[in-house]
Amino acid sequence: MTDEAPPAPGPGAAPEAADLPASGKASRPRASSLWTRARPVVLILLGVYVLSFGAGYLAGKRKWVDLGALRASPVYQLNRDLELRVPGYGSVLLSYKNWERQRLYADIFRGKGGKALILVFLNNWIVSNLTMAVRAATALPMLLYPYGRFVQGLTLAEAPATFQIWGTLICEFGGYLLTICGTLCALLWIVFFRPFGFPRRRDAVRSGLLFFVSLFGLSGFFLLIGSYIETMYVIGMSLR
Repeated sequence: MTDEAPPAPGPGAAPEAADLPASGKASRPRASSLWTRARPVVLILLGVYVLSFGAGYLAGKRKWVDLGALRASPVYQLNRDLELRVPGYGSVLLSYKNWERQRLYADIFRGKGGKALILVFLNNWIVSNLTMAVRAATALPMLLYPYGRFVQGLTLAEAPATFQIWGTLICEFGGYLLTICGTLCALLWIVFFRPFGFPRRRDAVRSGLLFFVSLFGLSGFFLLIGSYIETMYVIGMSLR
């Protein structure tokens, strides 16, 4: 059987007519078809996030877990700095973080709120988003994803319930979740192109890249709002 053989029906597979016109040539993938194929991945990831974060938040409110002891565990340290262990990317990311923190604090204390907002937004949308993509593209970080969301819920349970904290969390959750979903969908489609309803691997590559770029761009909307809330909060704290 060649690569041109029609795929067997699989999870999220859309009708072949949506991708192959009468001429037999692949047409431009439709957004509805891509979202149909992505639905299983999105729902599973969303469910894992809600359950893990909810369990951590409940554990924090009930005082079932000591956050201080958890932060001292080797697993917490591994999950926290995992992207810094990626050869090449880790050293560049560490150098950037050191520069970005110093520049951000300098802009804030000099009263340059506009520059601070731009820096926070670009950091969240470009650097943090790329870090999320790197994490999603490798196996170990995704295995630790439920653990990370549990710790996040545990941390928020001990934080004051302010609009700034929860607003930033919701906006950044929406932005980063889109990037992670786009990365996972692209990789799964390329590797398992037949079960996801793609007639050829190159069609899966094209659709995966298009889907990832689209979600990466859409994440900027949520991260811009979250960056504004975060920046205003930091500026307000510096004025006290």
